[in-house]
Amino acid sequence: MAEPLIRILKVAIAAVFFMCDSLRCIVRRLVGRPVPPPFVVLMYHSVKRHEHGRFKRQMDQLLKAGRPVYADFNAAGSGHRPAIAVTFDDAYVSVMENALPVCRSYGIPASIFVPTRYLGSAPGWIANDRHRDAHERVLTESELQQLKAEGVLIGSHAATHRHLTQLHDEEISAELEQSRSTLQELLAERIDLFALPYGAYNDHVLRLASSAGYTRVFLNVPVRPADPMSHFLVGRIDVSPTDWGFEYALKIRGAFRWLPWAMTTKRRLMSVAQAFAPTAARRTA
Repeated sequence: MAEPLIRILKVAIAAVFFMCDSLRCIVRRLVGRPVPPPFVVLMYHSVKRHEHGRFKRQMDQLLKAGRPVYADFNAAGSGHRPAIAVTFDDAYVSVMENALPVCRSYGIPASIFVPTRYLGSAPGWIANDRHRDAHERVLTESELQQLKAEGVLIGSHAATHRHLTQLHDEEISAELEQSRSTLQELLAERIDLFALPYGAYNDHVLRLASSAGYTRVFLNVPVRPADPMSHFLVGRIDVSPTDWGFEYALKIRGAFRWLPWAMTTKRRLMSVAQAFAPTAARRTA
């Protein structure tokens, strides 16, 4: 299926999910059962100069839809409006130039996750020269210090932005600990937040992240099945200035929380198909 059609299908599913979930919440409130508002974490990457106007309109939408908070938000929710955190992965200079001034003017807290080995340089983890962010620059040490002084919350995005699940234990620990110590020394504050590069993790990576001192780890999908570490692992929804208005409106209201279920179902179906493939091949041989 062509990418635009997949995108339209996702938006349609999100709209149906949102309507059904809204109805469920109304029914629960009518019978006296409390429904805490969702905590929605948005995941941006770059915001180009020509996208400044689009980003500004998105922040307008955000203020109308919910309550902006930092990514380390822990307070109990009240009312019906979601708490919404705006985060930026990779610490690109375009975010500092085109997005953060808008956030400051609107009083919207921002959180940035930094791959520390690339401070002041090009994003070396991007191999495709045609990638949207291939020609970006990661913020310098002095720029990060400036953002801290302006109230931006800063977290780690590992040292070299590698898939942690593909590394040995010593390499994983180095990615987690070196990036944290670099930021703590640079900013003279405790670094508690960590965003998983590519969203890649397993239970072992989470244990090592906890041992390294992180108190909250962020995914690149909205939610995950509940487990004892659900307070530690937080989902996010990928957003961009290029999102359609209706699409973005659904994202900031938590309407894409169905995505992990769909991903899990897809993986199970693929596993079943792969299991039956050898049998089918033998029968036709």
